[in-house]
Amino acid sequence: MIPNEFVPAIDKGAKETMAQGILAGYPIIKVKVVPYFGSYHDVDSSEVAFKIATFSAFKAAFAKA
Repeated sequence: MIPNEFVPAIDKGAKETMAQGILAGYPIIKVKVVPYFGSYHDVDSSEVAFKIATFSAFKAAFAKA
C-alpha cells in the first residue's frame, strides 16, 4: 500500500504528465487517474520517485492504447 504522504506526488506527476503529454508535446485531456496498486520502500521511496513512476505508468498505458 502507498502511504498517504506520496499521494500528492502521484497527483502532481499525473498533472505534469498530462500537461506536457507523451507524444509530441500534445496535452492529455479527459483522463481519470486512479492509483490501485503500489508499494514503497522506507529508504528508496521519495516524491520524485513517485512522480517518475506516474510518468512511466502513463507512458506504458499509452503504448498499449
